[in-house]
Amino acid sequence: MEQILTGSTHMKYDVIVIGAGAAGLMATHDLLQAGYRVCLLESAMEPGGRIATVHDKSFQAPLETGAEFIHGKLPLTLDLLGKAGINYLAVEGDMIAVQNGQWQPHQEHDKHWNAFIRQLGKLKTDMSIEQVLQQNFSAEKYASLREAVKHFSEGFDLADIRDASALAARLEWTKEEDKQFRIPGGYSQLTDHLCNTCEQLGGSIYFNTSVTGIRYNRQGVTVFSSEDRTFNASKAIVTASAGILQSGAIKFDPIPDARFMQAFQQLGFGHVIKVMLQFEESFWTKQSTEIGFILSNEVIPTWWTQLPVKNNLLTGWLGGPEAAVRSQQSNNDLLALSVQSLASIFNISTDALQKRLLHHRIVCWRDHPYVNGGYSYMKLGSADAKKILSHPVEDVLFFAGEALYRGESQGTVEAALQSGRETAIKIKEYR
Repeated sequence: MEQILTGSTHMKYDVIVIGAGAAGLMATHDLLQAGYRVCLLESAMEPGGRIATVHDKSFQAPLETGAEFIHGKLPLTLDLLGKAGINYLAVEGDMIAVQNGQWQPHQEHDKHWNAFIRQLGKLKTDMSIEQVLQQNFSAEKYASLREAVKHFSEGFDLADIRDASALAARLEWTKEEDKQFRIPGGYSQLTDHLCNTCEQLGGSIYFNTSVTGIRYNRQGVTVFSSEDRTFNASKAIVTASAGILQSGAIKFDPIPDARFMQAFQQLGFGHVIKVMLQFEESFWTKQSTEIGFILSNEVIPTWWTQLPVKNNLLTGWLGGPEAAVRSQQSNNDLLALSVQSLASIFNISTDALQKRLLHHRIVCWRDHPYVNGGYSYMKLGSADAKKILSHPVEDVLFFAGEALYRGESQGTVEAALQSGRETAIKIKEYR
């Protein structure tokens, strides 16, 4: 890299924020409000990151190709929506299990689930979820439990049970389930609002600007982009996804010490495929008008409707290691698997279902060039990694994002927003 660093008194910006997802926008917003000169760089053509609402006139409703749900009464998310005047609705509908074509009206965990949770409660030191199952539930009578734990971990956390933290699972899975919410007009209303506010506050925002390298020392940072642009500031906040950090797509000069580089790799980061199918009619209402979520053992196992909004859209979800493997298949193959899965669930022919299908969209987040995956989960070692990454490098290079958040609501938009806000506070403390 060319040497471009200048003295901090001549910097055009106080802070460069890399990534216009929820964390980057939140940090930029708070720093601008505090009077900082901020430059926000984003690889994509628009803000949002993994908040990615698509408005396609072929579909009856906005498509949430990324984040969709607000998982409980999350304070910062709901506060921002309220201030922006963005409406949200409580998710409704029954949670239904369908195993091998058999419908169960009320979803219940495996009969041995409580024994598994009790075993998690006895843990003194951390181990992987798979280790807990091997040491305590390896008998044949627990086969369905092992499968249930695997599916739950993959489906909700995108986690691989071979390295997922059992202590983290205990903390998350033993909480009472909160009410979930959805934004009828699209989640991107929130990130668009934050972006517009940042522009009104005088922030400099560059889209289509992929950061390739960061040169830094105690006097400041120079950020290099693939478009041959360079940007100078006193400090920088990197809010790239864990997938991007792990890929080495951003080169650091000098390379942070080994603890930091190892910490990137200790962050869990899962994969997900979302399938959105619009049919000519809501055929599932013939089975029940109150279907909210369907959990099955099909290839595409999880499906949901838009209740309380009534339309003809079904969303399918495949997460975890299986999603990484399936992401290598073509969209046509994934569509065929989706139709087959629904046909098995509803006991109708694939041909009949295919004829009812009007439009589809399939998104594999593993293939997204600026994300490389879905969202984070807690691996063995992730807690220590987050502690390391919570400290700036040379007091000038900061990291933020949902994968680095150390509070509750892991892997959510709330986590990203809170991380962005916390990092803005740290920047102000270093002034």
